[in-house]
Amino acid sequence: METFDYAAVTAQGRKTSGSISAVSARAARDVLRGQHLTPIAITPAKSKSTLKTAKGGQTVRFKHLTQATRQIAILIDADTPIEEALKVIAQQFEKQNMRGILMGVRGRVMEGARLSEALAAYPKAFPKLYCSMVASGEVSGQLPTVLNRLAADYEAAQAIRRKVLGAIIYPIILSFVALLVTGILMMVVVPKVVEQFDTLGQELPWLTKAVIALSDFLAAYGLLLGLAIVAAIAGFVFALRRPAFRLHVDSALLRLPLIGNMARSLNASRFARTASSLMQSGTPSVASLQSASHTLRNSLMRLRTQGAIERIREGQSISRALRGSGVFPPLVVQMVAGGETGGDVAGMFAKSADYLEGELDSVIGVFLALLEPLIIIFLAMVVLLIIGAIFMPILQLNSAVL
Repeated sequence: METFDYAAVTAQGRKTSGSISAVSARAARDVLRGQHLTPIAITPAKSKSTLKTAKGGQTVRFKHLTQATRQIAILIDADTPIEEALKVIAQQFEKQNMRGILMGVRGRVMEGARLSEALAAYPKAFPKLYCSMVASGEVSGQLPTVLNRLAADYEAAQAIRRKVLGAIIYPIILSFVALLVTGILMMVVVPKVVEQFDTLGQELPWLTKAVIALSDFLAAYGLLLGLAIVAAIAGFVFALRRPAFRLHVDSALLRLPLIGNMARSLNASRFARTASSLMQSGTPSVASLQSASHTLRNSLMRLRTQGAIERIREGQSISRALRGSGVFPPLVVQMVAGGETGGDVAGMFAKSADYLEGELDSVIGVFLALLEPLIIIFLAMVVLLIIGAIFMPILQLNSAVL
C-alpha cells in the first residue's frame, strides 16, 4: 500500500487536498469518489529527509518524533482508532518526512499489522527500544499508558537536549567572537600601527615587540595554522570511531571537574529513565537494564553497566551491581537500594532520573554563569594588552619630547 497526495473538489464545489493510502493511483481515485470527491490530481507522496543516517535512508527529527508520540498517546487514550489517529497526526506534518512515514505505518496497520510491527518497519525513524515499549503495551493491554509514558520520557529528553545544546553552543559562539576580534586586531590593526613605529627609529618596549612578532606570525602562517587546527579536529573525530581511543577519551571526560559531572548525570538520567519506563511497562528487570544500557553515550559507563548486568544475571542485587560499576552517582545507587527494599525499583529509577535532570539543570546554569564572564574577561584582557602594546611607544615618545 502506498501513500498519495491528492487535490479534489467536493460536492459543494470547494477544493480540498490531503493524503490517502491505496494500492495504486487508480484505487486512490476510487476511494475518493466513494467519499463524494472529484479527483483533480493524484501524485505519490514525496517527503524530503530532514536528516540522513550513516547508512543512508530517512530518519526524523527528535522534536517531530516527540510531538507525534504525544499526539498518538492523546488520541488513542481518547479511544480513537489507531489508523484514524495516525492519519490525523500525519496531516499535521505537511512538509516533513514524518508525514509519509506515519501514512506508511497507517497502511500497514490497515493491512492487519500491529502498531509495534508497523513502527518496526521504519527503524531509522522509530528506535528499537521505542518499538519494544509499544509492543509491551500491546501485550499487556496498556498501550495508552505506555504511549503516555513514552511521550513524557521523550519530552524530558528533549528538554535536557535543549539545555545541553545551550550549554555547548553559547560558549562556542562567544569563543568564536573572541578569536575573531583578536584575529582582526592582530592581522589588520597592529600591522598598520607597526608601519608608523618603523619611522620613529626608537627602541620598542618588550610588550610591543611580542605583539608585533605574534602579528607577523599570524600574517605569515595564520592560514596554515587554521588548516592545522581543522585537520587536528577532523583527526580527533575520526579517532573517536576506534573503540579503544573512545574508551580512553570517555574515561578522561568523566574525571573532569565540572564537565565530568554533567556527562555522568546526563548518561545516568537517560539510563534510569529508560529502565524505569521498561520496567513499568512489564519488561523483566534484566532485559530492561540491558536495553537501557544502549542509551548510554559514554562508552566507559556502557561497558561498566553491561558488566554490572552480567552480575545481576548471576544473582547479585541491582543496587550492589550498579555500585560495583563505579560510574553511577551514589544517590542513584541508594535510591535503587531503597526501591529493592520497598519493592518499587522502577519508581525509584524514575525518581532518581528526576533528581539527576534537576541537578543537571542547576549544573548547566552554574557552568554558563561562570563561563560567560570568563570569556568576556579574557577578550577584554586581550584587547587591553594589544592597546597597551600600541600606546606604550607613543607614551615613550611623548616623554622623550617633553
